[in-house]
Amino acid sequence: MTDGERPAAKEDAPPAAPVLGPLLLVLMGCELLSLFVPGSFAETASKLLVLAMPLVGFARLRLREAYLLGLSLLLLLLAWYRLPEPGETLLLGLERAAFLSSFILLMGLLREGGITSPAVRDCGAYITRQPPQRRFLAVFLGSHFFSALINLGALSLLAPIIQRGVRGERPAGAPLDDIDLVRERRQLTALLRGFAWFLIWAPTAVTQAVLPTLIPGIEAGRLIVIGLIVALIMLLVSWVEDMVHWWPLRRRLRRAGRLPERREAVLPRSAFGRLGWVSALLCGLSLGFAAWGSVSLVSGVMLAAPLVLTVWVFAQQQQKPLSARLGATFSRLAGVTSRGLPSFIREAVSLAAAGFIGTVAARLVPAEQLAAALSFAEMPAWLFLSGLSAFIWLGGQVALSPITTAVFLGSLVAELENLPADVTLAALAIAAGTAICTTGAPFASGTLMLSRASGYSGIELAWKWNLPYTLVTMAVLTLIYAALTGIW
Repeated sequence: MTDGERPAAKEDAPPAAPVLGPLLLVLMGCELLSLFVPGSFAETASKLLVLAMPLVGFARLRLREAYLLGLSLLLLLLAWYRLPEPGETLLLGLERAAFLSSFILLMGLLREGGITSPAVRDCGAYITRQPPQRRFLAVFLGSHFFSALINLGALSLLAPIIQRGVRGERPAGAPLDDIDLVRERRQLTALLRGFAWFLIWAPTAVTQAVLPTLIPGIEAGRLIVIGLIVALIMLLVSWVEDMVHWWPLRRRLRRAGRLPERREAVLPRSAFGRLGWVSALLCGLSLGFAAWGSVSLVSGVMLAAPLVLTVWVFAQQQQKPLSARLGATFSRLAGVTSRGLPSFIREAVSLAAAGFIGTVAARLVPAEQLAAALSFAEMPAWLFLSGLSAFIWLGGQVALSPITTAVFLGSLVAELENLPADVTLAALAIAAGTAICTTGAPFASGTLMLSRASGYSGIELAWKWNLPYTLVTMAVLTLIYAALTGIW
């Protein structure tokens, strides 16, 4: 089957999980309690629940999760026999596993609000119907915004909208012509890139959630501001690369008189307004909870997520009387527990394993000897930062999840003394590495999610479509690191 004959992927409704869903709900509750009330029984409970999670949900797991769980078991045995105090390291690994799995599940709640939201549907359709000259920027920015709001859900929500817009009323399996193939490819590429670069600044991104817990001394506000600036630079780089790549085709189509007609889409003001207040509610509650509990902004976001979901679902029932709205809201939330949360079990297990693997592996590596062997103390700061980003991308080529490598590097950096660059820039470089890996490795979580949603393989999305772009972004990042560390 050729690219033109490939039908858009469709996701069936997930089956109910009457045991797994409540277990995940309790795991999230215990983790939230441990974040806001340190030292409570919830810390122990969350560690036990994260161990039970893959056992209860084993039937839903696939080869990748089995591989990560096997690697976790191997590292557990190595730590037990090689470390002088293995219990401390293993408990720390479980703590990070519980945190990461709870984080992605809580962010998954926002996706559950988005999949039934008419505002998300209308805004997504408007973004993908922009004229060709603006479509790439619109999809990139739309993906970036939706990712900050609903995380991985942006890919599974927007990919079908893009494919419906391109394929129209064609029957499943009908081939696409050469112009429509390019339209679909460019939009899916913009979608993946927009998602990837939200990872370096947004508090709802898993990288921003975990790195401050790994590396002491990170200035969270500075990391967000610099990350946002870098993301805007990468928006420009992505747009220019797309224009240069497809300019010869556009010139041939213009000469042949085959350029698509320019059609202006009607701006859905009310839909954007509704998403605006959802975003404002999430931001306001997150800041309020962070200040109230004297915790990080990420912890505030985690506590805000279930409340935002409840309000969002209630608001979607606006055509019904109050009693019916309440009943429909409770029914929808029950469905989220029994079906929505279990549908995220693969991501939750993957991130839990990533947290455990990265933590234990970093303790097994002799950090100071490694630093001396690689001459970190004499290394230029820009080269050190570029090496962190490149290492995560290289790990992705051998099927290592970028967050696994990010946790490993973050834990390792925390053990090192006399770093060539300050820890905030080191965290930025690690987060940027996860973004590069997302566009340039077929096994990254974002790539796999888009593959499932679109029907294209991870190899096509990462290597065939984005490899030259990935190399360009690595070169641009090197220049950015040089500027940030005072070379210019």
